[in-house]
Amino acid sequence: MVVRTRDRQELLSEALASIQAQTYRPLEVVVVNDGGGPVDAVLATVEAGVSVVKVEHPEPRGRAAALNAGVAAATGAWVAFLDDDDLFLPQHLALLQATASAKNARVAYAGCRLVPLDGGEEEVFATPFHRDLLAVANFIPICAVLVDRSVLLEAGGFDESLPYLEDWDMWLRLAERHDFAFCPEVTSIYRVRPGSVGGEMAAERWAVFERVLAKHWHKVTPARLASRFQQLEKAIAEQRRLIREYREEVARLREENRFVRELAEAHLLGVVWWLHRLWRGWQKWRGRKGQGEKEA
Repeated sequence: MVVRTRDRQELLSEALASIQAQTYRPLEVVVVNDGGGPVDAVLATVEAGVSVVKVEHPEPRGRAAALNAGVAAATGAWVAFLDDDDLFLPQHLALLQATASAKNARVAYAGCRLVPLDGGEEEVFATPFHRDLLAVANFIPICAVLVDRSVLLEAGGFDESLPYLEDWDMWLRLAERHDFAFCPEVTSIYRVRPGSVGGEMAAERWAVFERVLAKHWHKVTPARLASRFQQLEKAIAEQRRLIREYREEVARLREENRFVRELAEAHLLGVVWWLHRLWRGWQKWRGRKGQGEKEA
C-alpha cells in the first residue's frame, strides 16, 4: 500500500491503524512523506508483522510524484493507495483481491463512503465500471482501488504535471487497455476537509479538470456519447420514479400520522370525559356523605 502524507501525523496514525486492521496478509506499507515533518514516531507504532518502507521527500514534490515514488519503492505485485486522511475498512484488501482474482482483472475497485469532516451529508461512490462515464467524470476514489503494479509501470506512472486529478488521468489511461472489476461493497472511507472543494482551490481543480478532459477527449466518439445519453435518460427516468415514490410515501406517512393523531386525541378526549364523570360522581358522593353526617 502506498500512503501519501505531509504534516498530519495524527491522521496518519489513524490511516495506518486502518491498514493494520486488514484481514488480508501479508502487508507492505510504503509511506511517502512529501516534504512534511518527521513521521518516525508514528511509524514506530506499526505492528511487527507489517512491513514498513519510508520514502522521504525533503521538499514537497506534489501528489503524483508522491504516488510514483511509492509505487517505485513497493515490492508487492499489487498496489493500493491511501492518503493520510482516509481510512480502509477491515475487509478492503481481501474483498478487492478476491474481486480481481474472480474476474481475472488487473484493476479492481470497491464502493467508497465520502464523509465530510464538517458534519455534512455523507455520500457513497458505488458505480459499476463504464468507460464512457469515466471519460467525463471520475467516480473512482483512489482509496477504493487495487491495481496490478506492472500495469501502472507500463502506463508510465502518474502524470506529475497535474496538481490534482492525477488518479482520474491514470484510470483513463488504464481503461484503454483493461477492464476494471467492481465490488459494490463499501470498503473505504474518503474524508473531505472543510474548504477542500471551495474557493480558489475549486477554481484550480476545475482548470485541471478541463486539462484532463482535453487530454482524453479524443476517446469519446459520437456513438459512445449517444450511448451515454441513453443511459442518462434511463437514469433520469429512474430518478423521477424514485422521487415520485418518495413523495407518495411521505403523503402516506402524513395521512397515517394524521389518523394516529386524531385517534390519540379522541382517546385522550375519552379519557378526559371519563375522568370528568368520575370526578363528578366522586363530588356527588362526597356531597351526599357530608349531608348524611350533618343529619346524624
